[in-house]
Amino acid sequence: MANNGSTNTSGNTFIGGIFLPEIADDAVTSLSYARNDGFEYCVTELPVPPGISSASANGGAEVVRTDVTRLESKWWSTSVVGMVADPPHWDIVDDDGQPGNELLRALTTNPGNVSKNKAVGTKKDEAEKILWGVMEWASHMNIPAVILPSVPLTEFTVKNIINGSRNEETMADSDEDIFDDSERNSFSSPLATQSHIGPSDENNRSAALFQGHSTTSLGNNFSAKEYTRLLSALSTSAICTSSHVQLWVRVPLTLQHLQAYQLLLSRCDHSSHIGCMLYVCNSLDAASLPAIVRALHNFLGGGNVKAVSWDTSVFLINKKGYPTLSKSHQFVFQLLFGRLGRTLRVLVEGNMDQNTAINGGDAGGSSGGNTKRLYYLQYLRHLRSRTPLPSILDSEEATIETPYLDHLQSPLQPLGDHLEYQTYETFEKDPVKYLRYGEAVALALEDAIAEDRLRYLGSTTTTVEQLNTMNRLAKLAAESGGYVGEGAGLLNVGDDENDITVGNDEEIVEVDIHEVTIMVVGAGRGPLVREAIAAVSRVSASWMKDYRYDLSPEEALKENRPSKRRKAIYAKVIAIEKNPSAVLYLKSFKAGDPSWNGGHEYNPSSARDNFFDPNADANEDAEGQIIIPGTSNVIIIGCDMREATSHPLLKYMIQNPGSRAEMVVSELLGSFGDNELSPECLDGVQQCGVLKENCVSIPQSYTSFIAPVSSARLHSEAKHQASLPINSNEGPASPSSGMQRAMETPYVVRTHAASQTHLEKGCWTFSHPHHSDVSNESGECSSAEAARDINNDRCAHLSFTDRDRNAGVGCGYGAFDTDVASMSTALGVTTSSKDTPITIHGFLGSFHSVLYESPPKLKKGKDRSSVISIAPSTFSVGMFSWFPLYFPLKSPLLVPPGATVNCSIWRRSDDGRVWYEWCAEVESSGDYGEERTLWSVSSMHNPGGRSYHVRL
Repeated sequence: MANNGSTNTSGNTFIGGIFLPEIADDAVTSLSYARNDGFEYCVTELPVPPGISSASANGGAEVVRTDVTRLESKWWSTSVVGMVADPPHWDIVDDDGQPGNELLRALTTNPGNVSKNKAVGTKKDEAEKILWGVMEWASHMNIPAVILPSVPLTEFTVKNIINGSRNEETMADSDEDIFDDSERNSFSSPLATQSHIGPSDENNRSAALFQGHSTTSLGNNFSAKEYTRLLSALSTSAICTSSHVQLWVRVPLTLQHLQAYQLLLSRCDHSSHIGCMLYVCNSLDAASLPAIVRALHNFLGGGNVKAVSWDTSVFLINKKGYPTLSKSHQFVFQLLFGRLGRTLRVLVEGNMDQNTAINGGDAGGSSGGNTKRLYYLQYLRHLRSRTPLPSILDSEEATIETPYLDHLQSPLQPLGDHLEYQTYETFEKDPVKYLRYGEAVALALEDAIAEDRLRYLGSTTTTVEQLNTMNRLAKLAAESGGYVGEGAGLLNVGDDENDITVGNDEEIVEVDIHEVTIMVVGAGRGPLVREAIAAVSRVSASWMKDYRYDLSPEEALKENRPSKRRKAIYAKVIAIEKNPSAVLYLKSFKAGDPSWNGGHEYNPSSARDNFFDPNADANEDAEGQIIIPGTSNVIIIGCDMREATSHPLLKYMIQNPGSRAEMVVSELLGSFGDNELSPECLDGVQQCGVLKENCVSIPQSYTSFIAPVSSARLHSEAKHQASLPINSNEGPASPSSGMQRAMETPYVVRTHAASQTHLEKGCWTFSHPHHSDVSNESGECSSAEAARDINNDRCAHLSFTDRDRNAGVGCGYGAFDTDVASMSTALGVTTSSKDTPITIHGFLGSFHSVLYESPPKLKKGKDRSSVISIAPSTFSVGMFSWFPLYFPLKSPLLVPPGATVNCSIWRRSDDGRVWYEWCAEVESSGDYGEERTLWSVSSMHNPGGRSYHVRL
């Protein structure tokens, strides 16, 4: 079939559907029209099976659907969404336009508010039979999802309907072309363009959706409770649990409907089978938008949002006859797709106004495609293609992350288990992490040079050819994205102006060699080793450009000595790794890469006895080969970093202070900073005595952050872990985890259908290496002693107030969205009593790490630091090596507007384990001098590490 409406490019995820009310009972024609216009699916009203309705019982004519047999089963199960509608034989009174309302009234009418009439009970019984009948038929046809009516806001006794006429000023306000370049690259604030927003649309469908005044609160609403009872029964029946039919509850985009649906979801125990279809059916003025943005931010996490439906009535028609949306609705579109665009379904529905011409054509003409709604789809696809959505949804990073969205993973046990080859490979693809590590090593080397902390090894004579070999290594490192160094520039080989030296390749050059020993602990497959090698080469290339004249050219010629003296670094890189398979990989790399062997070819028979010998000839490296300035020689040691005394070379370093390391580099950080035992590992290295007193650690420090999160999806996934085996390697023989273990285990997760409700707050910070004022007999500070008897247990008690709520933090993973944050507080209001409550399903842990920061005296007013972070407020854009750590709550906590969420978390340890314990409570804010009231508390999670720990 032709795909006239599709403008998708490769990787562009946009799944659009159509509901045609004029042929709602003909799935064949609906799907044919939909596919021809580029829609991926259609919506059809579910037929009432025979023998259920009163029409059948009374001998009336049955309505037979011929499309049931005309459409192949594969289309029913992949391209058709069902809709619960009013039975065709019922008399519909005061139809307000929402399918299924009359059925919903019959199902949920409060019998206490009607006269004792058998007809009422009979109609309710018939309605229940019809609902179960159509749902069982949907299950029989393997229909993937069924749209259900919205939650009633008032008890069904009296219906209040407001009628009016459409505001012509609003409709005619926009004059843009469907792909007008004037707004292609901007979702400007609707508050700045209020001319696009007219008064509320009096003919709008939302005005009729249960907006009547009622003395019944949302919580004490019989109709809503009765609807909950029905959906709870459906969601736990075989229709959902075996056939996996999803229940999409229609939720109009108003604060009341969002709150009513969240209440229903809570009463249904946050069932994963019940989802939400947001229904955009009303105009949205600028004054209401901030509250809607705040409510949507929380709702996108706790609401299990599956789809968003755009009613044709909310579109404006521009001067050229194309449908368009107001600036407020465009902002909502950007918010929805920026958060859930990779999984969100789109639906276009609503009647066509026969008096409105689309694209200048006559009403009902072919200009709108077979569906007469083609241009609505094209316009929504156009919004999907506008900045910044493609960079969020279609990037390589987004593609890599997609399989991990909301997928809970147990944290790594880095000391207890060996990582797999594929795990190493995935981490090494990170384009940002290793760039920042390279920056940090280079900054530390530059500072060591400035402070004259590198040991002078001696001078060596070399040739221009060898220097340019080193220069090529620097160039290759820079081309691979490495840090060049402050003001260094790129030394281009062959460019006379920028060459290290000009002359023929045989010209002799004298170079002062300064030695640095860099220890890479937890080397894995060597990415940090490569960054260290590249940083040494780059910094040396920069340093080599500064030289001094020892002799005049005449004296140099007379004495046959070079007139210029240069300086360079020579590095000894010690790669320590406990994983035997990774050690094998490292040795293979060394055997094939000259940059790991001081610029020379690997010689397996070379002696290594003088690798750390301080009296070694400065002209020769450990293998007896001529030193090439700016190169590195790598030695690979297979052992646990905390047991350095077990290896001869490391034992030599301990016994000879001059051979100890000036720099220790590691990538032991976990999602929560310290949860993969970085403190214990680095303390162990320092305690062994292999580091110099002035040793630099990369990272220097890392801070753990935590924040409340609302996510029905994550909570449901955590509960699902209860049925999984404790040890997957044992298969069926392994006992199941059980609910206690499942809900007391932190999980690594790429959050997606989640909302971090408050700005994150710091729990604690670890810094390395440890410093001490204790002196030994020689008066020198002992680095090893400073790390002994260190207690790494921590605790934090944090309060998240109403003022900390911020929509800019999004799902808790990714950069802070200043546009959304500004919009949510656009009128100077952060929260109000009219805001919807939020449901907290747990907490998200993240970290911020300073890999290296120059001391103040060397900064000279410049930012000389390298940082990595997954905390939203300081997120390192493009980095994907870490996802947040989800701490679930056994029972979600309801947080009313204005309330405070208190979180307490402990890091505990014993001789063989490290674990976390956590709990939470909700209390009134205590503002204006009022006494604080405790509203709800959670139990203590994981006390004593009974369910989860990390092995030492």
